[in-house]
Amino acid sequence: MAFPLRWLLFALPVATVAFVALALVTGGAVRPYAVARVWGGPTDARHVSVRVEALRVLVERASVVEAPITDGSVVVELHAAGFDARRAVPLDTEGSGEASFELPGEREGLELTVTRGGELARGRLSLSAERWAQAARRRGGWAVARAGSFDVRLGPARGALAVPFEDTVLVSVRRGDAPAAGVSLRPRGSGVRVTPELVTTDGRGTARLRVQPSEHVASLTLELEDGPTHETANFALPIVPGALDARREGGSLRITSPVPRDVAYYAFVTEHERLLGGRAVLVPSPNGGGAVAELPFPALDPAPRYVVVSSERDLRSPAAVGWPLDAAGEEPLSTFDAVDALLVDGRPRAALREAHRAARVRWVVAAFCAVALALELLLLVAFTKRSDASLDRHLEGAGVSAEDALRLAPKRSPRVVLALVAIALGFFVVAAVGVLMAR
Repeated sequence: MAFPLRWLLFALPVATVAFVALALVTGGAVRPYAVARVWGGPTDARHVSVRVEALRVLVERASVVEAPITDGSVVVELHAAGFDARRAVPLDTEGSGEASFELPGEREGLELTVTRGGELARGRLSLSAERWAQAARRRGGWAVARAGSFDVRLGPARGALAVPFEDTVLVSVRRGDAPAAGVSLRPRGSGVRVTPELVTTDGRGTARLRVQPSEHVASLTLELEDGPTHETANFALPIVPGALDARREGGSLRITSPVPRDVAYYAFVTEHERLLGGRAVLVPSPNGGGAVAELPFPALDPAPRYVVVSSERDLRSPAAVGWPLDAAGEEPLSTFDAVDALLVDGRPRAALREAHRAARVRWVVAAFCAVALALELLLLVAFTKRSDASLDRHLEGAGVSAEDALRLAPKRSPRVVLALVAIALGFFVVAAVGVLMAR
């Protein structure tokens, strides 16, 4: 029995080191995990439109690396009392996809789940239309100037202007409380081209100009003539630097970038709902210098009132503009620059699952090392006692007295204690390395 016992004394530490190493390169190794983020608009309306972003997260010791999942699709499920819906959402080259749901009525307690084999994200939706609309930026309205006896107002028909796109500017002239009809307007622009060179206000005291800004800071001067009266009004034009242009042209939506660009992002919205979003692939403009995309205009109910276009996926760039789709009447329209809100983030839950997995690995490593240490100590004590007993029998058989036997083979208790401490320290080091590296 001495040989197997000695063999176990050497084999157990080797097995412990091998187990810890195997645990570190398998369950304890750093591994990426898949998550999803869900962006969108209000969730208390009849339409719920979301954009799903799937990605893999790799947490290194000093950094977090996120890479989009660009292959296959994810499944988006929406649940509420009396309502269940499921959509398979293909992922594009940026790891995103759109899903839209039409509810039979307003529902409370909406819960959304994104899966791809396993769960990528899950959470309750609770964004009200009021909060979403409050976060939207608005541009537009009248700018007012006083020119002698005239009150002159000027405003872009679509709420804003962008370089180098031509657009309509509305002008309203009043004298006191009455419209000033028949007033001749001669516009002069700085950083902008204006047509026509002469226009006369109609019976409502209004006129329309076509302007095409060439600079991001531009102004417009109006010279007013009404018989012998000559006055001047100056206006700074509201130009959005770097903005993309979007217009409905028949059954299409035309998105134009002033500079070469590969993609643009858009969302059809009303002031209460996000109806549909997407990604438009741009191609070089035929006249050069920019890029353009034409998309079929979707049949949506209700009809969208604005289309938000941006160079960023969440529509949060400073140059994002929610262009109105309605035609301007006598009053200039305003933009509605709505953004996509983060509705559900699957990363915290996934990170917690990963932390629990790493904790289980640490507990297994620590438990294995503790059990192996206990066995090793028991084996060493048993081996020492067996060796002492065998030696005592051998000396007794040789006729050696007990006193001489103690002198020839003194008790090894102090050395055994030191060996036990050294072995325990070695197992502790192996266990500490395994626990600290398992993450």
